[in-house]
Amino acid sequence: MNKDAILDLLRSSTANHLSGAELARRLGVSRTAVWKHIKTLEDEGYRIEAVPSKGYRITAEPDCIRPGELKRLLGSSIFGRNIQYLTESASTNTLAMELASRGAEEGSLVIAEVQTGGKGRMGRSWVSPKGNLYFSAILRPAVSPHQAPLMTLVGAVAVARALRKVPGIAAAIKWPNDILIEGRKVSGLLTEMSAEADRIRHLVLGIGINCNMDPGTLPGEVRAQATSLATETGKNADRTAVLAEVLRELDRWYGVFLSDRQGVLDAWRDLNVTLDRAVTVSGAGELLQGTASDIDSEGRLVITAADGSTRTVAAGDVTIVKRP
Repeated sequence: MNKDAILDLLRSSTANHLSGAELARRLGVSRTAVWKHIKTLEDEGYRIEAVPSKGYRITAEPDCIRPGELKRLLGSSIFGRNIQYLTESASTNTLAMELASRGAEEGSLVIAEVQTGGKGRMGRSWVSPKGNLYFSAILRPAVSPHQAPLMTLVGAVAVARALRKVPGIAAAIKWPNDILIEGRKVSGLLTEMSAEADRIRHLVLGIGINCNMDPGTLPGEVRAQATSLATETGKNADRTAVLAEVLRELDRWYGVFLSDRQGVLDAWRDLNVTLDRAVTVSGAGELLQGTASDIDSEGRLVITAADGSTRTVAAGDVTIVKRP
C-alpha cells in the first residue's frame, strides 16, 4: 500500500469525505498509516480537507506529473513499465541515453518537471521552465541506422494527434521536429541514437510540450514564437493526462513504423504545414530556397527550386515564407 492507493480512493470520491477508518479498512492498513500518507500527500502539494466525524476529501491537486496514475492510464503500452521521474534534470535525453547504454528496456521513460540543460536540435539549448512536459523514451527498433530519422516523424505524428484531442487545439507539424498551433511552437522533438554500421543499439526520442508554463519565464525572442496549451485553451492542462495520451499515440505509431513505414509518412503529410509552401532552409553553411514539395522514404525534405531542380535535405532550419 502506498500514497497512490489513498490518492485513488480520495480522487474517486471527491463529492464525499472518506473516513480514516474506511480508508484503512479498504486498504488493509492502520489508521496511523493512512494519516502518515495523507501528510505526505499534503507535503507534495495536495490540499486535503479533514473534517471530524466525516474524514478526508481532496479540494485541490498540485500541477505535477503523477507516475503511478500514468502507469495505470497506459495499461499494456510498452511505455510506462519503467518510469524515472525527477523534479529536476539537466537533460532527460542525456539521462535516457546513459540508461539505455546500461541496458534499460525498450519503452523506459525519463520524465522531469524542470530541465536545467535541455537540448534542442543542432546543439542548441531548450529552455525548460516549470509547468511543461519534458520526457524521453528509450527505443530499440530493429531497423537500419539510416531509417532512424523517421522516428522524429513518428514522434511528431503522435504528439500532433494527441494534442488535437484537446478541444480547440489544431496542432500541426513543421518539418523536421516542431509542433505548431496557429503558427506558434507548442512542442519540439529531439532524436539521439547509438548505432553500429548496420544496426541501432538504442535510440532516444525526447519531447517537450508547452503546457502550463508562465510565458514570462521565456526569453523574449522565444516568447514571441511560442505558445502553450494553457494559453490556447484558457485553462491549465492536466499534464499527466496529456502525457498519457501522447504515449498512447506514440505506442500506436511506433508499431506502425515497425510494420508499415508508408503509413507514418502518409500520416505526417496529413498533419504537416510545410509541404507546398515556399521555404528557406539554412544549415551546413548554405541557404536553400524553393518549394517544400515532399518528404522522401527516409523523412528527408524535398526542395524544388524555381528552375525545377530538386534537393533533399536531411537536417536544417526551415522558415516558411509568408506570401504577400
